[in-house]
Amino acid sequence: MGLKIVRDYWWAYLPFLFFLSFGYSWLDFKRREYLDSLQWTLLQIKPPPQSDRSLKAVEQIFAGVHGIYTSPVNWKDQFFKGKIPDWFSLEIVGEAGGTNFYIRTLENYKSLVMANIFAQYPDVEITEAEDYMKKWPRHLPNEEYDLFGSEFTLSKESAYPIQTYPVFEEKAIAPEDIRRLDPLASVSEVFSTFVPGENFVIQFLIRPVGDDWTKQAQKVIDKLLGKEVKEEKDLLQSMFGQIDRWLTFEPPKKEEKKEKKLSAPEEEIIKAMGRKIAKLGYEAGLRLVYLARKENFHRYHFAAIGGAFRQFTALNLNSFKPNMETITFSKGYLKQIFPSDKGFWVDKITAKRKINIFKGLKNRVFPPEKYFVLNTEELATVFHLPGTEVKAPLFPRVEAKKGQPPPGLAIE
Repeated sequence: MGLKIVRDYWWAYLPFLFFLSFGYSWLDFKRREYLDSLQWTLLQIKPPPQSDRSLKAVEQIFAGVHGIYTSPVNWKDQFFKGKIPDWFSLEIVGEAGGTNFYIRTLENYKSLVMANIFAQYPDVEITEAEDYMKKWPRHLPNEEYDLFGSEFTLSKESAYPIQTYPVFEEKAIAPEDIRRLDPLASVSEVFSTFVPGENFVIQFLIRPVGDDWTKQAQKVIDKLLGKEVKEEKDLLQSMFGQIDRWLTFEPPKKEEKKEKKLSAPEEEIIKAMGRKIAKLGYEAGLRLVYLARKENFHRYHFAAIGGAFRQFTALNLNSFKPNMETITFSKGYLKQIFPSDKGFWVDKITAKRKINIFKGLKNRVFPPEKYFVLNTEELATVFHLPGTEVKAPLFPRVEAKKGQPPPGLAIE
């Protein structure tokens, strides 16, 4: 039936297809023009020598930075200026045995980011740094360097939360004391084994969003509750769906209401999702990339860091998983018909993926589709300044406390 409609009424779709083709080409041109106009700065953050604060402090940092969001980018700014939502890049970098923390932000937001960090960590040290990626070759892989990496996504819908920092904290004898198992400790330990020429980047791309994501999450909750969920269609689906209804006189479908009695585990899942949508959210993308000189290249380092991310797994809720379309490994096409389990164009596909992920890493751009939503609690769990429980060698900390000059000090 569908093919017959297309065959007999193909001319009815042409104006829409032409309009969409022109629109996407124009948007791509204006977006590139807008991105080239942005001014960025890279802030390096050195943790204070003594910090036993709960990660609730980091959550407050992300809540404060969320203030840059006022409303979604309107269609006029998108179409005529190429504007997209502003974003940040949070980076944990392992190099030469050390662990470094960076935040890349637009120049306009530098003061906001620094103020929110100092408000929670007065003894932290923040400096503007030159981009460490400039020390690497412009294009990778090459004759000297190789890399292995992947973009990551969530195993389930964003409504399901990952394991967060309250799980890693427990009260000590004194009520004000907190014993914390820092999930980033294992990351720093792996980085401490690196020799010069080895590098690893954990890159979170984040941008604050409004409450639309909570509405989508509520639909997931309603579905678990057995309530009727109305499916929303995008512009393209709506246009072609309307044309099909005009041509076939198809009446709208009616959905039957369902009722469901929840089990105890399902109730816990719904409560966890309810706690997630009660907090501010960020759209997020995640890249893990290991790169090193070929003589020092050890791919198992990528597996070690990937294993560290399993600490955030809650089997009944959510977890991180690699996006298999971006991982820099391939068995090629039609691998099933070969005894070696390697199909056509293995090397070509792998090389292309390596080029693409390195380009995305250096440009710090969002993954085109496989991004997800984390709330402030989840972000504080995966990106924070480790406390004193992290004892990895060469872990950088502020060596001396720096004070501000008294107000009114005469300056000659």
